[in-house]
Amino acid sequence: MGQLRVIWRSVPVESNDTRPHTGVTMTPPNVGPGKRAAFIAVPLFAAAMLTPAPALADPTDDAFIAALHNQGISIPDTDAAIQMARTMRALLDQGTARPLVVKRLIRDTNLSTRQAGFFLGASTSAYCPQYRITTDN
Repeated sequence: MGQLRVIWRSVPVESNDTRPHTGVTMTPPNVGPGKRAAFIAVPLFAAAMLTPAPALADPTDDAFIAALHNQGISIPDTDAAIQMARTMRALLDQGTARPLVVKRLIRDTNLSTRQAGFFLGASTSAYCPQYRITTDN
């Protein structure tokens, strides 16, 4: 992600500049430290408002992502992986057969068949344990 750099160059301003042709004393505009701070703070505040807030940590989400990492499944976007896991739950809720859910995972991601199967198992363990299948192995 890029970094925001603010460069401020100070320009000397002479106060009480007396113009020889009029003899009128000129005072510089109000550009003191308070104005400079406001000039910098307003754009930074606007940039902060446009930046999405970080997601709150959820123990279920953390355990799901940790399970994927422990199996060597690379997850560049954890929010997308969590959303995909919740989509898997919705498909299972609709009665979609597990092999079709795995095929969809393979189609929509770059996961292998084994990885997609593990992803579905981790998804069901984390988000919909009612669909978890137990084996005697």
